Amino acid sequence: MIAPLALLAPAALAAAGPASCSEDNARTMTLAEAAAAEPGLCVRLEAIAWNGRLYADVDAIYAGVSIAYRGDVPGRPMRGGPARMVFDPASREFVDAGNSGAPRAPMPQWLHLTALTARCTGVQCAADAAPTLDIVMADRVRDRPVERQLRADVAPAAWKLRPLAADSPWTARFAAAADALFPALRSRDPQQWVPMLGGRWLATADRARVERLLGAQTSPFASALRAPAKLQRVILGWDAATLDAGERALVDAGQEAEAIVCWSDHADAERLWPIAAFDADNRPGRPYACARIAYSIRGGEPQWRAFIDQAAGGLAEP
Repeated sequence: MIAPLALLAPAALAAAGPASCSEDNARTMTLAEAAAAEPGLCVRLEAIAWNGRLYADVDAIYAGVSIAYRGDVPGRPMRGGPARMVFDPASREFVDAGNSGAPRAPMPQWLHLTALTARCTGVQCAADAAPTLDIVMADRVRDRPVERQLRADVAPAAWKLRPLAADSPWTARFAAAADALFPALRSRDPQQWVPMLGGRWLATADRARVERLLGAQTSPFASALRAPAKLQRVILGWDAATLDAGERALVDAGQEAEAIVCWSDHADAERLWPIAAFDADNRPGRPYACARIAYSIRGGEPQWRAFIDQAAGGLAEP
C-alpha cells in the first residue's frame, strides 16, 4: 500500500484560483510542503511522476511515499511549457506533446510542475481528504533519468526484497521449484514451461508474451538462458514489514508464500539483484531475469505456480 506523505504544519498561505495560477506567480515548494498546504494554492515544484503518483525523489519510490495528482480536471486543460508534457488519459501518464510517436509506457520521469494544491474526494481516494495536486503545467526535466537503486548503494533496511534465510523451510521448497523451472524456460519449449506457469489457467495472451520474452534478443532472459552452467541465482522474499497480518500468518504457518527467483550471468550479481518487486520487471537491459513463484501447502499437498512478470516501464538501469 502506498502511504501518503506525512503532513507538515500548514503554512499561512493565500490560496489562488485556477485562472491566476501560472509559473510566474507560483510559490516554489517541496512536494511535502505542497502536500501540507491549504487547498487552492498555486505552487511550483519538481517531482518524479510514475503510475499516477508523485514522488519527492527515488528514495520515496522505494519507501512508497507519494501523493496523487490529476492532469485531467474538467474545464481546465493542462498547459505545457518549452519541454511540454501532456496528460494521456488512457495511460494516466505524462507524455511528450511534441512527439506523436512518444511511448505510452509508464516511465518514471522528473517533471517541473506548476499546480494547484487540492484534497481528494470520491471513492477513488486512498484516504478521505488526502492531499493531491491539480497539474496546471508540466515540463520534463531533461538529462535527469530516474534510476533504480542497487543493493550495494543503499542500507539493507531499505530493501523490500531480501534473500531467504538458509534455514527457512521455504528456501528448499523454492530452490527445488527454481531447479525445475529454469531448465524448462531454457528449453524454450512451451510444452515444458507452460505447465509450470499455470497450464490451462495460463491466459493465451500471457503465453504469447512469455514466448516473445524468452526469444527476444533484448530480453534479460536471452543472456541468462545462454549462460554456462555456473549461473548466479538468488531467491528473494518480501520484507516482513511489507506483509499484512494475514499474509504473515500464512507464511509463519508454512501454508503459503511467494518468492522472486532471479538468475544472472554477471559475476557481480550480488550487488545487482533487485531490492523491490517493481525492479524484477524483466525490462530490457536488466542484468538479471526473474520469475515469481507462488507456493502453497494447504491440505498437505505442495503446489506451486510460476509467473513471469513484465512491465513496459520502470526505473532505468544505473
